[in-house]
Amino acid sequence: MNTRELKELYKRELGALSESGRYIAPYVTPVNGEYPDPASESAEDGNECDRAFWELACRRLREARSDGDAAYREPTAWKDIETEQSRIPPLRPLETDDEYKERLSGAVFGKIVGVILGKPFENGMSREDVRRYLESVGEYPLRDYASGFSPALGEGLREDCIPSTKGHVAFAQPDDDLNYLVLALRLAENHGLSFTSYDVGRNYAVNIPAYWVWASSRKGYYDFLSITNLSETRRPGDCQLAVIPWTIGGDAECLDGQIKSDFWGYIHPGDPRKAAKYAYRDCAFSLVKNGVYGGMFTAGCIAAAMTKEPKVDTILDGGLAVIPPGSRLYEAVERTREEYARDRDFLRVFRMIEEKYGHYGFAGTVNNLATVTLCLLCGDLDYTDTVTLAVSCGGDTDCNGGTAGSICGAAVGRRGIEDRFIDPLNDTLRTCVADVGQIRISELIGRIAAVSRRVNGTVGTQ
Repeated sequence: MNTRELKELYKRELGALSESGRYIAPYVTPVNGEYPDPASESAEDGNECDRAFWELACRRLREARSDGDAAYREPTAWKDIETEQSRIPPLRPLETDDEYKERLSGAVFGKIVGVILGKPFENGMSREDVRRYLESVGEYPLRDYASGFSPALGEGLREDCIPSTKGHVAFAQPDDDLNYLVLALRLAENHGLSFTSYDVGRNYAVNIPAYWVWASSRKGYYDFLSITNLSETRRPGDCQLAVIPWTIGGDAECLDGQIKSDFWGYIHPGDPRKAAKYAYRDCAFSLVKNGVYGGMFTAGCIAAAMTKEPKVDTILDGGLAVIPPGSRLYEAVERTREEYARDRDFLRVFRMIEEKYGHYGFAGTVNNLATVTLCLLCGDLDYTDTVTLAVSCGGDTDCNGGTAGSICGAAVGRRGIEDRFIDPLNDTLRTCVADVGQIRISELIGRIAAVSRRVNGTVGTQ
């Protein structure tokens, strides 16, 4: 990282410390007699002295995040998280293979459609920007794949996402959210449920180019390679692997967990606690605290959705039950529910989320999952309403569209998703995952079901 990037990281780390409820003054300590000031003028980005100064300043803040003295209680070890988990709400398990496969098909197609629907808008557009664009092409409110160009505005959506725009969708184009789903499948196919942090890191290194993962996952990928020689004659120890999410260079509480944990919910229908356990093990490779909780919450929601007669509140309760009640993510989801229950005013609550949690930024876990929660509440398990709302909020449109679509699809099944979203995909997903590449979505669903059968004994029952 250069000096400019380290300054930005320092500001994020300082913000994370403050947000966790800590008194931050003790952590802003001098480096070589000088206090860090991210607003100061620096020498060139490549200046080694400046870079070393900011790297040490960032490292001190990152180390401080592991301290326990904070207003929020956010444990990182599984045994500590497990002791704080709440009671799972009463859930009625699915009874037959056919029921499970219908819900699994809804979840997988629901995620893929949500990602593809949102992908062209993922270029920093706000809710107002999305609405302005859609109105200019006569497609507001959003109900289908969007047109890629607006003659009225003289501008278009992302040029690299034309295959995900109206009239051009013939397959699901490669996307990191969908690559993560396939990577989790490969991890489970190769190691079952006994996988380790080493297996997670090696799964990245063997199966996908580094530039097809982002944020904390990419940083974890690089760190893994730096402590593992290419001939694999030197295998890193557990202590070396455990420090990866705490080293500087990436946002360890970003939404990577949210977008990579669907699979663990898919293979544990009706069992949020098991889904969260394996989501934790996957996410903890490169994430901490709310980054990990985001994956656990998503997996828990999906597992709770894959039951008989699910309701939005039961689904959210299933997700909340597996994360620490003293965490910022838990607080944000509960506050969103409470605010929406007051008057069911979507726009008012969305503005509250922006005001209260918008500082987490484009790829923050807390703000994005609060938005997904709001869309689930307002959509009330109508797939089209839920997923189009998630995309129309702007921000990280493909991630939120994919998460909302995955959870809702798990609840309503394949029959709950309109054919106009699914048919253009031609049962085809393109990935960047080695030994997979292009795959039939139906084959992907079948392979996920096979893993569930292998780890649970019978598909669809726990």
